[in-house]
Amino acid sequence: MRIAILSDIHSNIEALTAVLDYCRFNRVHRYICLGDIVGYGAEPNKCCDLIREVSTVTLMGNHDAAVVGVMDTEYYYASARQALYWTRKQLSAENFEWLFGLPYTYEYDNLGFYHSAPIMPSGFFYVVRNEDAQAHLKVYDRLKEFNFVGHSHLTTQFLLGPKRVKDASDKAVSAQADRKWIINVGSVGQPRDRDNRACFGIFDTDEQTFEHVRLDYDIDSSASRIVRSGLDEKFAKRLYVGL
Repeated sequence: MRIAILSDIHSNIEALTAVLDYCRFNRVHRYICLGDIVGYGAEPNKCCDLIREVSTVTLMGNHDAAVVGVMDTEYYYASARQALYWTRKQLSAENFEWLFGLPYTYEYDNLGFYHSAPIMPSGFFYVVRNEDAQAHLKVYDRLKEFNFVGHSHLTTQFLLGPKRVKDASDKAVSAQADRKWIINVGSVGQPRDRDNRACFGIFDTDEQTFEHVRLDYDIDSSASRIVRSGLDEKFAKRLYVGL
């Protein structure tokens, strides 16, 4: 079975549509979303509707939490906070209720799914440096063999043993004896690793392998929607540079 793992869509309907179109023609059998369906972008309802339609499991991201009042919006800088308030007004009652009820974690066989650091999923901490991954040695026994996270909008990945951590961002992901992975799957709607293409991942349960997938999409349309909505123009500009 091939599982598409999506995260950080951020109301970018063009990017999400490109990802789902690719998956339909590339033997994807199941979808799991790690959260942040909303925030920054201009189409929160359309993105929620699509994810609700295709995703077997969807987790709560920090922007989702802030929009529905589960997280304090003071954590965010001014224009991001404005986007949260704007999104809250745009959401249908049905989508608001759905976001409010999302879980923080999901486990399936030897796979763990989280929006942010597995050590404390509701804390929305990042796993982008060796030190971040190192903290997970404290909960090593609780980790699954493959642990997928979003939140950072990056594609870093770490290989953990019982006593040490290695940055394995340049390595192919596969099963390793007595080792566990923490993998940042990237962002569908707002990548921040200087690659502006939509990014997500596919895990093959038969082969026990994972790969990142990058796709071009209509950035012009997505950026135009943001500008027309009255949201901060920098949310549109950053789509072009992947930052």
